[in-house]
Amino acid sequence: MRNLCLVLFFLLSACSDDSPFDAVSPSPVVLDPQNISTPQFHESVNYLSDDLKTIIFTRSTREFDESAIYSATFEQGKWNLPEKLPFSNSNYDAGFSLSPSNTSAFYTSKRDPNESMLSNEWNIWRVDYGSDHKWGEAVVVPPPLNSQGEECCLVINKDGQVFFSSNRDGSWDIYEAEFSRAGFSDIRKLSAIVNSENGEWPAFINEKGNLLIFSSIRKTGLGGDDLYFTRKSQGAWDAPILLDSRINTQSYEDSPLLSNNDEYFLYSSSRDTPFSKGVSNIYVVLASDYISE
Repeated sequence: MRNLCLVLFFLLSACSDDSPFDAVSPSPVVLDPQNISTPQFHESVNYLSDDLKTIIFTRSTREFDESAIYSATFEQGKWNLPEKLPFSNSNYDAGFSLSPSNTSAFYTSKRDPNESMLSNEWNIWRVDYGSDHKWGEAVVVPPPLNSQGEECCLVINKDGQVFFSSNRDGSWDIYEAEFSRAGFSDIRKLSAIVNSENGEWPAFINEKGNLLIFSSIRKTGLGGDDLYFTRKSQGAWDAPILLDSRINTQSYEDSPLLSNNDEYFLYSSSRDTPFSKGVSNIYVVLASDYISE
């Protein structure tokens, strides 16, 4: 297996000055067809390094009976062959978010937590990345972050601001928390300005903590999951804005992500195209026409 340091995060340099997004335009295009995005599997983006040359994404079978987390690096003008991360085994795994120190990651899994206080379905798990450039053993995050309900879709920024989704109150809603070396604290559900009775799943929080992008199935959308964003002003989240029909379609859109310089917007869509039908692929587009100040 390729040395795992290619996967990660300390991201000091790359082997080429080429950018993987030189040809990106205001119109969404499939990211790296036949290699990262495929016509056989569902793919959704989870992480993009600050230098834009390491991507981590979820790949699932057509029927969603298997799912794992992969990484690829951009070298010598192209994305290399994606590799499954070693902690992502035969269980159903999805999503990926780094801790502020880059020494651990959080993801969602259906693996058995062996914990009576937790759900046997979706839980949030943690895996550490050591100074030896090796992954440790995955461990389930204890309550109160996980609960007897289901949890998924944790995202975290470098200030330790955390957002995740839980159905602990009967419907899938977005919750906020704080992260420190002691763990997760101050867990609270976002207000009805953001949450609805139709379900919400966060996917991106910016470093300033004032831009949240999420997916939701609600009547204001165009069909299936649609992408919304909300900004925090004067300490409160504004009413969510639906991204327009160049991004959202009658199919499913989810897993949005902004690059660190706010230049590129990546997301997953299951729209039918000549390239693929019936699966979700990763798309990339210039962000300025869609996520504006």
